[in-house]
Amino acid sequence: MSTCVPPPSEDSAEPHPTEQVVLSSGRVAQLVPREGGWSLEINGARQSHLGPAGAPPALAAVRWMRAALGARLPARSAHLGGGLLTLPRAIAHDRPGAEQVVVELEPALVTLAEARFGLPDGVTIRCEDARAWLESPSRRDLDTIVIDIFAADRIPPEFTSVECFRAAYAALSDRGRLVINSVAGPDLEFTRRELATMQAVFAHVAMIVQGSSLHGLRFGNAILVGSKVPLDTEAIRARLKGDESRPALVTDLDPIIDGASPVTDADQLWSPEPRMPKFDDALKALDAVRTMKKQVEALRDETRAAATEQRRSPSS
Repeated sequence: MSTCVPPPSEDSAEPHPTEQVVLSSGRVAQLVPREGGWSLEINGARQSHLGPAGAPPALAAVRWMRAALGARLPARSAHLGGGLLTLPRAIAHDRPGAEQVVVELEPALVTLAEARFGLPDGVTIRCEDARAWLESPSRRDLDTIVIDIFAADRIPPEFTSVECFRAAYAALSDRGRLVINSVAGPDLEFTRRELATMQAVFAHVAMIVQGSSLHGLRFGNAILVGSKVPLDTEAIRARLKGDESRPALVTDLDPIIDGASPVTDADQLWSPEPRMPKFDDALKALDAVRTMKKQVEALRDETRAAATEQRRSPSS
């Protein structure tokens, strides 16, 4: 097992500098010390986070995917999309001896995972096209396939179609499941079609999502789960219980799908562009609220001081 770079110490006198990771597209990702670990960020958005071994993942979507794996972690799994290998590392920690393959197209991320942080026992990484790998006849006995692929914050068409999901189905064992990091809200059209696509392939389908995204109030992640056998829903719900992000496991999907059609390769359907609040604007609004609070507290203190002084003054 390769030695993993330890997380930055919160007590260190010297701050850990942000590191630059140049991608093959020319875009620059940043490796930022954050929350006792390392965060991989592109355009200010966190793509992956690696914390101390055994600690709950910092990103809600990773915790949801971990819950979607059910009561027993897979002995054999494939992860399409690498990042910092957060989920594979969690599986390797909680189920020693698990056999995992990670397929990542970006050479810089493969180098980062191998050379900078090291690979856990049982994990191998391949630098190649994930869809092409999925359609190869090399494996037909995987317990789980996880698809977590975003390009410029959107899921590419190669990983939204019925053809992709069928290839995953064929690579799974008789009791296997497919877990996809997808998106939902405010417009649910993409989510509805993705769920319809999952139902066209798998007999048992569910979704983990926040109620605010499901009701169109915000844009967020949605974890889609497709299984050849009935899902262990109680185990998934138990894993989600108490999570600060307040996710819900949704199994009654027909009202959500509402007649939406499955996606095919011919559709070339990308996930929608994320509609996220501007971080700078949110900080400015927070600062304004804090300033107003201080002004109100100062006015309150002045009023109290004046009232006290008036009570102390002798009557005229």
